[in-house]
Amino acid sequence: MKILFIRPPELDLTTIPPTAVGIPLGALSIAAYMEKQGHKVKFFDSLIYPNDTPDKVHFGASFERIGDAVREFEPDIIGVTNLFSTQMEKALGVTEHIKKVYPPAKIIVGGPHATTRPEEFLASPSIDLVVIGEGEITLDAITQYYEGKKSISEVNGIAYMKDGKIQVNKSEYIQDLDAIPYPAYHLVDLEKYFQLALIGRGSRLMDVFYEPKREISMITSRGCPYECIFCSIHPTMGYKFRYNSPEYVIGHIEFLIKNYGVEFIHFEDDNLTLNQPRFEKILDLIIEKGFKIGWDTPNGTRADALSLHLLEKAKRAGVRDLMVAVESANQEFLNNVVKKRLNIEKVIEAARNCKKIKIPLAAFYIIGFPCETKKKIQETLDFAYDMMKKYNVKPHLNFAVPLVGTEMYNIAKEKGYLLTEDYTKGRIFGMSALKTEEFTPEDLKNFSVHFYKRIRNLYLLQMMQNPSKLLRNVKVFIKHPVSTVKIAKIATRYLRTSNSAAG
Repeated sequence: MKILFIRPPELDLTTIPPTAVGIPLGALSIAAYMEKQGHKVKFFDSLIYPNDTPDKVHFGASFERIGDAVREFEPDIIGVTNLFSTQMEKALGVTEHIKKVYPPAKIIVGGPHATTRPEEFLASPSIDLVVIGEGEITLDAITQYYEGKKSISEVNGIAYMKDGKIQVNKSEYIQDLDAIPYPAYHLVDLEKYFQLALIGRGSRLMDVFYEPKREISMITSRGCPYECIFCSIHPTMGYKFRYNSPEYVIGHIEFLIKNYGVEFIHFEDDNLTLNQPRFEKILDLIIEKGFKIGWDTPNGTRADALSLHLLEKAKRAGVRDLMVAVESANQEFLNNVVKKRLNIEKVIEAARNCKKIKIPLAAFYIIGFPCETKKKIQETLDFAYDMMKKYNVKPHLNFAVPLVGTEMYNIAKEKGYLLTEDYTKGRIFGMSALKTEEFTPEDLKNFSVHFYKRIRNLYLLQMMQNPSKLLRNVKVFIKHPVSTVKIAKIATRYLRTSNSAAG
């Protein structure tokens, strides 16, 4: 069968436009699996056409361009990915347009929001099926259904309409991830992503000037045994930690180096270090192979899995910087409300060790949880400040987002804290979607603004005390003036927006 995968354009309501477009790893993994089953596959990524429409809130290819691609390929099945709740509007817009211009195609939608709210997609007559959870095995079964080899009741991991009612078939998780081929990189133009990555540092406002590399993201595991109330991966990936073998990971890295000249890898795993022997084996093999690559953990990892021994080996294996997920500095709140199960002392220990062996460290913090008090918020902000002052840990402050399908969403819904059920409004830059007895969105915004003002001078001082880093940044600016100017404009816009909001 002919299968066309589409990543839809995005609805951008932020004051900062998207500056980076990562490769669609999930969809390319499914595409690779379908090619392995003998199907003819193409991929259309709307996000590599950022200026394709005059609509200021539309980021990506126009519906017309997408329709042209569909008519040109004439697919039997079209798979549309919908990663985030805020992008549901554009995903539906794509499916409805496609159904008009090419009615024969069966349109299937998948992704986290589709998994948790399939009824919202099936309400549209343009959508035939919704994938629940992982897509590789499920889409293969769907093709067999459309080929008449299976009944629809035999297809696990889907939602569909039957006699006016929604039917949901149970999902199954892939146990042997090594059986999945490397993502189908050949279906996209990786050079476009490499170029877009050069300006894709808008989210790292405090450390944006670095020597650009041919960088790519990689995911080596799925699932998480922890129960953090804000995390949305469980409906899609489950609680069981499943992973590629170290040998598979190393083969994947070697493939990217040899075929695409990759120099830097972003390990996007939710729990890269959870299985510490596995992680150490990956580091050993990187060192043994002599790979000249850098890498980081932008999704964050657990501080309690970063022993000094592993950190020393990670540095030998090319780590550029690490991100740890802290969330709250109040241990009781972290244990009983956030359900992070992380000892704060382990965060301090990891920070101390990273400073000792000179591995740059950053940390995620979240404020504005349901049931969180202003006192606890300030405790987290004070902790973040102290961590930066003592150990140079760069803070990344976020507002708690009640993602559909999470325990936090259910709590906020039950207590009446949700300000809106309009998912598109959840991406308005710099504002929370929650209002509780303790705080308003404006309160959280002010906390954020004052915090970043507080650490601004501290950051500049640390930069001045590190002449080598300062010199490196100057060199990068001279070598890549266009990219760095764009980043500086983004940072300036952020600060201006923050100041006006605080005033």
